[in-house]
Amino acid sequence: METDKFHVIYSKAAGIDVHKMQLTVSLSLCEDKASRQVKTREFSTLPDGLKAMVSWLKEHQIEAAVMEGTGIYWISPFEALEDACIKPLLVNARQVKQLKGRKTDTADSIWLARVCQFGLCSPSHVPPRKFRELREISRHRRRLVSRRSSVRNKIQRIIDRGGLRIGGILSDIFGANGRRIINGIMNNVPSNQIIASLSSHVSPKLDDIENALDAKLTDTDRFILKDLMSEHDNLEQRIEQFDRKIREGLCEWAEEIDLLQTIPGIDQTSACAIITEIGPDLGAFPSPQHLASWSGLCPGNNESAGKRKSSRSRTGSKALKSVLIECAHGAARTKDSQFHFQSKMLMIRKGYKKAIVATAHKILRIIYAVLRDGKPYYDPQADYEALMIRRNAPRWINMLKKYGVVVEDKTGLLRAVGA
Repeated sequence: METDKFHVIYSKAAGIDVHKMQLTVSLSLCEDKASRQVKTREFSTLPDGLKAMVSWLKEHQIEAAVMEGTGIYWISPFEALEDACIKPLLVNARQVKQLKGRKTDTADSIWLARVCQFGLCSPSHVPPRKFRELREISRHRRRLVSRRSSVRNKIQRIIDRGGLRIGGILSDIFGANGRRIINGIMNNVPSNQIIASLSSHVSPKLDDIENALDAKLTDTDRFILKDLMSEHDNLEQRIEQFDRKIREGLCEWAEEIDLLQTIPGIDQTSACAIITEIGPDLGAFPSPQHLASWSGLCPGNNESAGKRKSSRSRTGSKALKSVLIECAHGAARTKDSQFHFQSKMLMIRKGYKKAIVATAHKILRIIYAVLRDGKPYYDPQADYEALMIRRNAPRWINMLKKYGVVVEDKTGLLRAVGA
């Protein structure tokens, strides 16, 4: 059906203006080129109200319904429409609000119904319900990791305030040896017993550790330290539980997770977070550029009268963007990779932050290609044969010695037995 200006996409469409406790729903009905009919009702956002709304929409044979992404309040109406097999479309409020005269909920819902009927706005990417649930688990896990980092900083502050500069001696005070030292400090164990409990890995640093342990914490500091360590251990256990839950939910996508881990800077945790944010189907993104735009990692495009204006990146998926920025930090430090050289060159011209964002953008485009083609990442600047030999040669030599294939002569050179 054709109108004077627009083509009708859905002859029976609905627009839903979402609030915390109220839904204003308008129907736009257009049949057989007849004049358009508009009907409006209000419903509660409680379960009974959602059921009544769905029943009213089904009564009028509504094909699709549009709503704005307002906070978290859109989720329950969206899922109610999904369950009723009515196509829900979530749109960006910034794209549909710039119209003069829409100052009431009713006018807003009528306009949303027209947006739906004529397809005036592209809907946002909303993954299936299972992945929306995994998203919440993954994002809550990131909040727990952030809280754990805050607790670790407080523990470090108490130790440094007491004069025990362990953080300047050990690379990680929350590793095995660091925990032994912290536990000894908390329980007021003598320094010689703490040193005796340490492994041989810190043998070159024993003098510095012994010197640092001469400083003593007060009873107040030890009391606070015990409480912080208890909170830290509790967060560690909760993070492990969330990791197991995410891995169980993504067990069907184990192959994709393994493929992503071939990219420098991406480990299993990051790969799981990326899959949960993007969703199982790349069909929602026609190209890598669309995915980069959706994630908020591509440069802005703002030009008028031949003048280029601000090109700062747009606001996209904040969770995905933060994960990729973390991966970019790791990839930039991975030597013998294209990310290391690219970020190094960009830092000179653009600065550290812009170089990291550009690296994250490149990683995301590679992620798209890896998932689309189903093939592991291959770095064009890396000599994989040399890396494999460098990594495995010591183990190979030890095994050759063990089974008597080669022997070491007095000068330290290896020669084959019988040669």
